[in-house]
Amino acid sequence: MFENLAQAEAFLASRRHLGIKPGLHRVQQLLEASGNPERRMKTIHIAGTNGKGSTAAYIARALTANNWKAGSFTSPTPGGFLESIQVDGHWITEEAFVYECNSLLAVIEEMDGQDAHPSEFEIHVCIAFSYLAKHADISVIEAGMGGMGDATNVLQQPLLSIITNIGLDHQKFLGNTIADIASEKAGIMKAGAPVLSAATQEEAIDGLEAHAKAIGVPLNWVRAEDAERLQVHPKMRGPHQKLNAALAAEACRVLQGLGVALEEDKVRQAISQTQLPGRFELIDKEPEIILDGAHNSEGMAAFVKTVQANYPGKKIKVLFGAFLDKPFEQMLQQLHLITDEITLTTFNHERAADLETLTETFPGVHMTEKWSEWVDQAYAANLRDTVYFVTGSLHFIYQVRAYIVKN
Repeated sequence: MFENLAQAEAFLASRRHLGIKPGLHRVQQLLEASGNPERRMKTIHIAGTNGKGSTAAYIARALTANNWKAGSFTSPTPGGFLESIQVDGHWITEEAFVYECNSLLAVIEEMDGQDAHPSEFEIHVCIAFSYLAKHADISVIEAGMGGMGDATNVLQQPLLSIITNIGLDHQKFLGNTIADIASEKAGIMKAGAPVLSAATQEEAIDGLEAHAKAIGVPLNWVRAEDAERLQVHPKMRGPHQKLNAALAAEACRVLQGLGVALEEDKVRQAISQTQLPGRFELIDKEPEIILDGAHNSEGMAAFVKTVQANYPGKKIKVLFGAFLDKPFEQMLQQLHLITDEITLTTFNHERAADLETLTETFPGVHMTEKWSEWVDQAYAANLRDTVYFVTGSLHFIYQVRAYIVKN
């Protein structure tokens, strides 16, 4: 039994070596031992390559603003396990997290004995579902990676399914083409639950429409220009955030049609006030430092556009760290559209691209083993004509963020 949060977190961290394990049988076994909380939850299920976290946050805040107890499960987050599970913006308490973890321990040990080791993420999902089933009216659930084989896809009766967009990411697990990935993400669609999507590629649209038709659910498309029609003006910057906000506002309109009482003015106000850490976040003004989790090529394209729109004529310095399985060669080419002053680095995560790999791939490009030195130098120089950007993996962004906040 775990006596405190540190012990529970250490136990979960010790399972990271198991990696990503697509498939639902392990998470179903865990949930059965908890009395199947997923069957008692009202949920909005969100998958997609980018924009899941922002869209989820917009919807959760809109629900809270309308006096619903709004649960959310999203990862990764700067505050780790506790921040990832929230009701009305309040994190799960340490005591509740330890309780939920302890309640799963016997079945985890039993499964380990059967060589059916549940992964860190699978256990995390079960903790979240057990807690949210008890404390939330409606919960917004963000898929971890894919759709069909994602641990969150045990949800069989969501109110609404949302597929934000489709991009080439996690190809090792999801497939090598847009069509393959769309097919995987389409797995969150369920009979009886309407679907919204902001996917734009023809092959993604074809795949999603075919799946929706096969199970007989209505599929509606949301585009960036819908933000004006829906009168949503997000605080978070970038054209991609207008699209995420439009998706959230349209989701709220669909929920109204399903009997969820929501006032449109309160929905718009909630969206206009939402700010997530690490989404084009101004973390300091002197020097001007912005953090953005552009963790794949689609995210990087949105980041570059946002920089170009907001900082024309400014001198730009970038610190970049990414996971090994990301297309960092392409991402670096994208960064060169805004600056040549790019520093590559590594960070504390088993999936991080190490300096040796980066050196082999990008000979002659400036690198630093200690990203904290780059941050310290930015503060020491405090150049008024320069904007400092830290981008790449969200895990990396959150480590830098914690360092800046602490110091």
